[in-house]
Amino acid sequence: MNRALAVMAIITVALVAYAFETAQLPPATIEYKEVFYVDNQSVTFITKDGYGLFTMHIKPKISSFELMIEFPKGTSYLVRYGDRDYRGTDTFEITVDRDTVPGEVYVQFQLPKNVTRKVIYENYNPEIKVIGEKKPFWHAEDVIYIRYRNAEKS
Repeated sequence: MNRALAVMAIITVALVAYAFETAQLPPATIEYKEVFYVDNQSVTFITKDGYGLFTMHIKPKISSFELMIEFPKGTSYLVRYGDRDYRGTDTFEITVDRDTVPGEVYVQFQLPKNVTRKVIYENYNPEIKVIGEKKPFWHAEDVIYIRYRNAEKS
C-alpha cells in the first residue's frame, strides 16, 4: 500500500511540474486597431517607403508583466506608451502595471529599405511578435504579418 501511494505521489508531482512548464495563460487581453484579419492571419500594411502603424489597447489580467514587441531586424520604431515616446530598433520592452496602463499604445515602425523592397516586389511577409510574459506560466504571443496593399501597387 505504501509503495502504491509513493508511486501515485511521484506521478502527481510529475504531472503538476509538467503542467506548470507547459501552461500558457495570457497576462492581458490586447485589442488591435489597424491590424486586419486576412487569409487567417493578423496583418498590418505598410506604405511604399516602409512605414506602418497600429494601435494596441491593453487590458491586464495580472498586476504586472513584461511586454515585448519584436520587429524584423533593422526596423526602427516609435512607441507612444502613456505620455512617453520610446524610440529604438528591433525590440521594444516595457513592464506593464495594471494601475498605470495607458488607454492606447501607439506603435509606428519603418522597415529597412531592403526588407521593404522584398515585401513590395517579392511578396515577403516579415512578422512582428507581441509577447506578454510573467514567469512561471503567464505567456502569450501574437504574430502580426507585414504586407503591402496590392491595390496601391503601380
